[in-house]
Amino acid sequence: MVDTNENISIVPISEKYIESFHKCLETVASERKYLGYVDAPSLEDTRENIITHIQRNTPRYIAIKDKEVVGWCEVLPNQLEGFRHSGKINTMGIAEAYRGQGIGKKLMTATLQAAEKFGMERVELLVYASNVDAIGFYEKNGFVCEGTKKKARKLDGEYDDVNIMAIFLNPEPWNA
Repeated sequence: MVDTNENISIVPISEKYIESFHKCLETVASERKYLGYVDAPSLEDTRENIITHIQRNTPRYIAIKDKEVVGWCEVLPNQLEGFRHSGKINTMGIAEAYRGQGIGKKLMTATLQAAEKFGMERVELLVYASNVDAIGFYEKNGFVCEGTKKKARKLDGEYDDVNIMAIFLNPEPWNA
């Protein structure tokens, strides 16, 4: 584990960090257990995706340590009529050496604040039921489980359920 209590910056992603982001994404994807894909998209596909989202100003934050990306969190807005008040955490990841040190909390806070400013009222996500650390993290950050998709993932011959979790960013109106 790397000591990261100091010198971690949480910033919106920018073009200068695309290659470093891609490297971090590849590292987390190669673990084959946290993300929806086991191989990162190509660098060019990643570059195109990031530039598109920068232009749209969608909430996507990265954690920087010594000029390298060590984590990220992104919320994509729903574009469908009747669902534009919501978004989805498409991916979130922290490089293994930096987990358990509060970086995820900082990323989540910055990204959800940006999502609320973007006009989102609800943010949802999918998480593998086997990823108990992530489920605990999301619960600590206010997410609740809304359901489970049974045997939704089959990787290397093994099934995994997928939990659907969500948070209301400004819960007061929903509790009235």
